[in-house]
Amino acid sequence: MKARGVRRLAPLDPGDPEAIGGHRLRGRVGSGGMGTVYAADSPGAGGYLAVKVVHPDRAWDPRFRERFAHEARLLAKVNSPSVARFVRADVGADLPWMITEYVPGPTLRHHVERFGRLRGGMLLGVAVGVAEALRAIHAAGVVHRDLKPSNVVLSAQGPKLLDFGIAHAVEDPDPTKWLRLRRMRRAYRDLRLPSPHTLPDERLADRRDRLGTPGWISPEQYHREPTTQRSDVFLWGAAVAFASVAHDPFGTAAAKEMARRVMFEEPDLQHLPPGLERLVVAAMSKSPDDRPDAAELLRACLALEGPEGGVRVPVEGVDGDGTGARAVRGLLERQWTKVAVRPPRPPRGA
Repeated sequence: MKARGVRRLAPLDPGDPEAIGGHRLRGRVGSGGMGTVYAADSPGAGGYLAVKVVHPDRAWDPRFRERFAHEARLLAKVNSPSVARFVRADVGADLPWMITEYVPGPTLRHHVERFGRLRGGMLLGVAVGVAEALRAIHAAGVVHRDLKPSNVVLSAQGPKLLDFGIAHAVEDPDPTKWLRLRRMRRAYRDLRLPSPHTLPDERLADRRDRLGTPGWISPEQYHREPTTQRSDVFLWGAAVAFASVAHDPFGTAAAKEMARRVMFEEPDLQHLPPGLERLVVAAMSKSPDDRPDAAELLRACLALEGPEGGVRVPVEGVDGDGTGARAVRGLLERQWTKVAVRPPRPPRGA
C-alpha cells in the first residue's frame, strides 16, 4: 500500500488572511494550540509553502510571542534533508508568522493506523531518516523534545521531522547550576525580598521538562531530570517501535499509568528485525547514559542495509562533512519505494 497524503486542502475560513509575507494563502493545512498552518503559493518553486500564523487570542501575550520566536530561531539553525526547511519569519507582526517548506504526505501515525505496520525498506527508511534529523538538530545545539509519530511526515523523498514548538537549546552542562540558583532564591525568601525575574527559575524548568504527550516522554523527564539530546534518542526508539508494531510501544492508558510504564516497564518491540531491534533496545535504555548519541545511531542504521547497499560512511562523514547526508539520500533512493505523494489540490471552488 502506498502512503498518500491529503488529496485536497481545506478552504480558508471567513476570518483568515488572504496573504502572509507576500504569499497568497490557498487553503488550510491544520490548526492547533499555538496557531493555524496554511498552504501558500510558492512562486517559481512549484508546490506550496507552509505558513504558521499565531492565533489572534495568543498574539497579545508577550510570553507566547517569545515562545514562537524561540521556535523560529531554533528551526533556522537546522539544516537537514530530513527536517522541514525554514524560509523566513516575522515574529514582530500583529499576528506573528513563520514560513517553512511544505511537506506533503501523511504523518507516520496516520499511515500506520490506516494501513498497518511498516516493513523492510520502509521501516529502515524511517529509522535512518529520523536519525539523520536528530543528528542535524543536535549538531545545531537543539533538543527537539517532541519526537512522536504525528510529527514525522512520510514525504516522497523520505521521512521529515516537523514541529519545534517545545524544542530548546542545549542546557548549560554545569551540574551545580540549579543548586546555586536554589540557594540564591532561598536567601531572597529569608530576607523577604522578591526573587529577581532575570534569574532562571528551576521550578519553571521542571514544569517545562514535563511537557509532551503521555507515553512519548522520556523516563528522565518523568523523573524531573533535565531533558537532553539523549531524551530525543529515546523517542527515536519509540517512534521506530511504533512503526514496526503498529501501536504505541507502551500502549495507551491514563497519564499516570503511562508514566509508570515508561519509567519501569519495557516497550513492545515485536516484529523489529534483529539489527534494528538491538538499536532500539539501546536507544530506549532507561538511563540516558546507556543510549547512543544521534551520530552513532545514524551510522549504525546506515550499516543495517548491508554491503550490497554500498553504504560506507566514516564517523566524520556522519558528523558533518556532508557524506552522511549523501549516504542517507542514497539509502532512501534504494529503500523508500512505496511513497508516491503529490501536493494536495486547492479547495473546491478556489
